[in-house]
Amino acid sequence: MIPRKHKELLQTIGQYADKLGLKAWVVGGAVRDFYLKKDTKDIDLTFEGSPESVAGFCVRMWGGEKHKFSQFNTYRVTLANGLKLDLVQARKEHYARPGALPQVTFSNIKDDLFRRDFTANAWALSILPKNFGASYDPFGAKKAIDSGVVKILHDKSFSDDPTRLYRAARFAGRFGWTIDRKTSQLMSDASREEYPFILSRERVRQEFIKILEEKKLPEVFAILEQYELMPFIYPGLKWNDAILKGKSIEAKLGICACLLGASGPEFLISLHLPKELTHELIGAWSVVDSQKSPMAALSPLQESIIRAVCPGLKRTALQPCFVKGRELRDMGLSGRKISSAMERFCKLQWAGRIVNHDQALSFLK
Repeated sequence: MIPRKHKELLQTIGQYADKLGLKAWVVGGAVRDFYLKKDTKDIDLTFEGSPESVAGFCVRMWGGEKHKFSQFNTYRVTLANGLKLDLVQARKEHYARPGALPQVTFSNIKDDLFRRDFTANAWALSILPKNFGASYDPFGAKKAIDSGVVKILHDKSFSDDPTRLYRAARFAGRFGWTIDRKTSQLMSDASREEYPFILSRERVRQEFIKILEEKKLPEVFAILEQYELMPFIYPGLKWNDAILKGKSIEAKLGICACLLGASGPEFLISLHLPKELTHELIGAWSVVDSQKSPMAALSPLQESIIRAVCPGLKRTALQPCFVKGRELRDMGLSGRKISSAMERFCKLQWAGRIVNHDQALSFLK
């Protein structure tokens, strides 16, 4: 089941782990994607024992860099070819309260698979030389995938980690799977009990960005709306085909803000994005909200957002206002008359009634 393109790499890692006396598996979403014959650029590896030496070995063998997440003894290795490896020590998780980060104790592969979000992701393949590729599927991952079902492993899954509500919608939308009846009921209960409000805005932002990365966005949004999960991301947020026109995550966020109307800036600020990006996206929102041509040049990102939300605009609508304040002063206007005239010009230019500088001056005269 392990694809040829990853076979040599995983065999080499397994051989090194075996020399260290470690048990080693490829686990989770990578196994699911291997089985579905889908390409993956992220591979999760689990070891019974510390993966620190293995992480260093991978960088020495194939180049790249490693990063340690010390609290979980987890390593992210980004190889020179772009492939990402997450190396973790098999562990058991306990949540002191709903939505909290887990308390970890190191354990075995079965406990490690049980902490996964859904049964379809609770699957492991050995990468040790003696049984390379051998399947370990204690919770019925293959059956769930064959049946096309999203199913949690235990009843407290959503209260332990409410981000799983959004992951359930993503997986169901991405693969066209159905949500298991009990899982569906628990999702409805979690939404009604407002579990997502437990999450920090940073974690909500991360989940929303992952949602916007999905190729089947209308399907994912439909599931989120079915379980009334969108208001926890932001009240009033709902599907609109304009979102599909966004060519980047940043553009999609800006489009969502514009579609929210007056609350668009608050939505962007609530996501705790980098300040420069927030400022740029609010700049696009302000043009859409005012329905006026801008006073200064727009960035390519801002233009793409505005054109997605306001199709059919003339090219000149998004150019800086053809008339400058100094020209109005030279013509004898001052104070509020200048600002009032500038606003009138920007609205006319937006509407396509003024398409060049000469026409603007003629209109003024």
